[in-house]
This record gives sequence, C-alpha cells and structure tokens, in this order.
Amino acid sequence: MKATFFAAIAFAAVAAAGSAQALDLQEGGSPKLKVTKLQMGIKSPATNACPANAQLKAWVFTNKAGSVPIYIARNGGTVSGPYMVQTKATGNGTFMGVYSRTLQIHQPIDAQYRASAPQHKKLSNWVPLKASCKIGLGGGGILQN
Repeated sequence: MKATFFAAIAFAAVAAAGSAQALDLQEGGSPKLKVTKLQMGIKSPATNACPANAQLKAWVFTNKAGSVPIYIARNGGTVSGPYMVQTKATGNGTFMGVYSRTLQIHQPIDAQYRASAPQHKKLSNWVPLKASCKIGLGGGGILQN
C-alpha cells in the first residue's frame, strides 16, 4: 500500500512538472517566445539650453529570437506604442533587442518613464528625464526662470 501511495505521489510530481513545460511549447516542440527581462535608460540633455536632445533606450531580453511589442509610459500620464523590438542571439546564449529613440526637449521637464511588454507581463524600472531649459535658445538666448 505504501509503495502504491509513493508511486502515485511520484507520478503526480512528474506529471505536474511535465504539464508546466508542455504549456511552454508551441506546435512543433519549440518553446514560446518569453521576455525574461526588460530594462530602460534615458540620457537627459547635458546642457541647460533648449531645444536639446535626450536619448531613450529599452533593452528586451528573451529566451529565443523573435519580435516583441513594447510600450513606453510616462508616470501619471500617457502611454505610447506599440514599438516592435526584434531580438537576436547575442553570442553568449542570450537573446536581446534594443529600442532607441531621440527625444526633443523644448521646455523644462522632470518626469519618469518605464517600458512594458504587457503580453509577457514584464515591466522595466522607472527612469528619470530631467531638463531645466534655463537658457531658451529659441528666445534669443534669454535666461528663463
């Protein structure tokens, strides 16, 4: 009786492990595309003069090569996207793609942004974008308060 009980527990454990992996497989036996990590960074303008440019980048890491839609959200504000990111093998066993965008800054800003891949339930860290625009080059170089 004990042997049958332990055999049933062992069978249930193997079946549970196998079913979790089976859900991760697509037709043909290959795993579904999964986002493993999502990171974002913004390089704010290095000057107090506006207009100026900031650089936004989002890095998408996946379990295999593929296309991932991402969105960019402002904290307490708007969401833009989707932006398609194509991931490729990096040569060290990981897959990564990069979304890059130049942001034109025309007025003072102090905001936070994050990237998301909702289909994969992944969010990046919040990152700041700051620009004081104390020197408005469009207004004859007049110092602004």
